[in-house]
Amino acid sequence: MSNLKLNGSIYCRKGRWWWKVKLPGQSKFTYHPLRPKGAKFATKDRTIAEQVAQELWVNMLSRSDRKITSVTDIASLICAYSDFAKVYYRKADGTVSGEVDKIRYACAPLNKHYGELPVEEFGPLKLQELRQHIIGLNLCRKVVNERIRIIKRMFRWAVSNELIPVFLYQAITAVEDLKRGRSGARESKKVLPVAKEHVMVILPYTTQVVADMIRLQDLTGMRSSEVCNMRPCDVDTAEDVWVYRPYKHKTENYGYSKEIYIGPKGQEILLPYLARKRDTYCFTPAESEAQRKRKNCHQALRDKFDKDSYRRAVKYAIAAARKAGEGVKEWTPHQLRHKRATEVRNQFGLEAAKVLLGHQSLSVTESYTVPEKRLAIEAATQLG
Repeated sequence: MSNLKLNGSIYCRKGRWWWKVKLPGQSKFTYHPLRPKGAKFATKDRTIAEQVAQELWVNMLSRSDRKITSVTDIASLICAYSDFAKVYYRKADGTVSGEVDKIRYACAPLNKHYGELPVEEFGPLKLQELRQHIIGLNLCRKVVNERIRIIKRMFRWAVSNELIPVFLYQAITAVEDLKRGRSGARESKKVLPVAKEHVMVILPYTTQVVADMIRLQDLTGMRSSEVCNMRPCDVDTAEDVWVYRPYKHKTENYGYSKEIYIGPKGQEILLPYLARKRDTYCFTPAESEAQRKRKNCHQALRDKFDKDSYRRAVKYAIAAARKAGEGVKEWTPHQLRHKRATEVRNQFGLEAAKVLLGHQSLSVTESYTVPEKRLAIEAATQLG
């Protein structure tokens, strides 16, 4: 927060600091005493005053009860679009999707550098300047392009709601995506499958819960979030091959259903976890910590893992294995998905891998897999 550019001006009045600012959605400046939390009067410390002003500004941007009827500057445009996004990007269970976070990340540098700029003055050159600021954050080219597209989408939304003139959106669409090898942004590394030996070697160095999560994800190719969200009530055990239907998943807002198939090996791993209450999570941090036998663990634990805590658990297991002298490379749970997809593709074909991953497009599945050169060599031997 300390790097946030402050709008308006901070001034001293009778030894105490005040803030003159035009808040998002307001047509004129207002005056605010910069009082720290719990204080009756404005602070006498300039540094504290700036921190209080930053907190007030961030709170204004995140308020859900704010009503903005007009867009005058970039900050008010961001506020209006953020309010819309919190309602529009809502999942079936009522939670806000990750798209809202993506919008927040994309708009943060826009607000920092151009928050006070009248919206009519923001054009293609300003957008390209902003892109250079984002590149300076050492983000990869794909992420930079994604964040610029989000900003363009925000302008398009504002045009559709008659908040800004249409020419503003038309102008910034002239800014094309960064091309590979023709920009200052770094290229992202392709996610490769993790080798089986690097998976198996870390299992003794983590808890049984985390080890079972790793083994189950390895067998099914499901996403990290899907193994974390698994509940007994979501698993249909009626047939020989069980079907796991996640109650929430990445493409649910597009009307797609998701089915994950679990064979005999996966069933053997999962069976003990289906004996608990049907609406509770199969894999819990509390059970994992109990297996560590930590007597002095007073940390409040969540009722389930998320993809971040699961990834950290894998990272800790890799570190423990290395400390014990094992030669294991760094890898993440997402690479298990790539590993399984590649194995299925090479044995059963690309279509089977597409169904396994739950993709709607073969081109997406192809980006997840690494075809074996052995197949091409065999074909050249027999046909060439």
